[in-house]
Amino acid sequence: MSARPPKYRPVAVVTLLLAAAVAPSLGAGSAAATAESSASFEKTVVYEQRGDVANITIETSQSATVNLGSAEDSFWMQLRVGKGTTRLRLNTYKAGESTKYPLSEMVWAAKGSIQSRVLRTAPIDAPLDTAEYQMNVTIQGQERALGTFVVEERSTNGVTARIAPRQVSMAERNSRAALQEVSVPPWNESVAHDDWLLVHVDATGVRGALKRPRLDGDGEAALRVDFTQTNPPMNGDGNEFTGASVERLVTGNDHEGFYLVVDTGDEGIEPGDRYRVSFVVPAKSPLAEKRQNVSTEFRVAERRVNVARNGPGEKVIVENETTITGKTTLTPGTTINISARDTGTDPFLYPRTVTVGKDRTFRTTFDFSELEPGRNFEIRLVDQKRTIRAMVAKKETTTPPPTTTTTTTTTVTTTVTTTPTTTTTAEGLTQAAMRGTERPLSQQAERESADEGDSGGLVPVPGFGAATGVVAALAAALLAARRS
Repeated sequence: MSARPPKYRPVAVVTLLLAAAVAPSLGAGSAAATAESSASFEKTVVYEQRGDVANITIETSQSATVNLGSAEDSFWMQLRVGKGTTRLRLNTYKAGESTKYPLSEMVWAAKGSIQSRVLRTAPIDAPLDTAEYQMNVTIQGQERALGTFVVEERSTNGVTARIAPRQVSMAERNSRAALQEVSVPPWNESVAHDDWLLVHVDATGVRGALKRPRLDGDGEAALRVDFTQTNPPMNGDGNEFTGASVERLVTGNDHEGFYLVVDTGDEGIEPGDRYRVSFVVPAKSPLAEKRQNVSTEFRVAERRVNVARNGPGEKVIVENETTITGKTTLTPGTTINISARDTGTDPFLYPRTVTVGKDRTFRTTFDFSELEPGRNFEIRLVDQKRTIRAMVAKKETTTPPPTTTTTTTTTVTTTVTTTPTTTTTAEGLTQAAMRGTERPLSQQAERESADEGDSGGLVPVPGFGAATGVVAALAAALLAARRS
């Protein structure tokens, strides 16, 4: 299908030929009815690529005859349609090849009804050539609408891939919009094993020849899709299959080409495999003068779901409200069933369902505030049949820091003058310390002494020592001086 704006140019309509083929004899009543009749084409110029299916819509006030092509075009299909809107589908790949295909596969009604079909020209043995073909609508032999359908060159443009979660049902998705709604481009050209792979072949002029069994390249097939493993095992053959065996073929009206829906858990596909997907128009195909080939590649990843660990021994440590996060190879949009659980004497189960984000991460929050510190439990990935050890964080014991007190010590030094103590024990004997020690006092005779120049000496008085005698003498002298 083409979105190109119409290009108008003069169209030679062989009106007399068409009228002669369809005009009955007209009476007066019929002439009046014909004058009031009307017909029109929704688009007066319809474009389609060679090999595709053209959409031609007609509105008529009563039953009418539709002529597609003409004798001059070497293709002329004549149809009888009912009153109202009729949406015709003209297969430009099969049109005219009446020796291979029934007329009902050449043209049919997507809306309304076709009462009869007649091929007015000789059969042809190839898709319609690129050209402009006349078309008109007549009612009781009178032309009521004119138009043209244009067959253009087809093209082979490329192959791309998208991926979708395996839980998505593909049975009712029959358009590009419906497929893209549940799919994303592959990350790093990878798809998780068991997820859906959607292969889009961007090529025009292929709808008329498309049937899934014909995509294997056998016999007279005009098209082929090959899946070839590019990393075969050592000394072994790689896996191969064709588009004829995949899950679904989708040919919606909102896109060029077609989609193949591939179940990567089927067709002998294994994790770690790498594949090349090739769309081929063989040289023997009536749609190309030489071989055409476009391709893309993908790899199959193991289905992995990893929960982030933050504790010793690969544990997950939680406290109060905790967000559990992780990464995965699963396709964005996939749901993961995750639960925190314990089957001990006080069992609990906290189930959650999370969705994988665009960056292939996931997160969910649990409230563990009612669990005692230090309790062990497990986080379970239900679908993956895996468990991860977890524990509620223990409360830390807080010890106050020691208090440091600075004490200022003042040292007072006192000098004490010690006067030797003597004890009189007998006349002429005293007790005195020997050699300045703390030893017990011993008795010894005290030596008499006198100052030189003194006519006499002090007589020891019992109970007084020499120092005491000196003090007494000084006191006596002072008293004598005061008297005089």
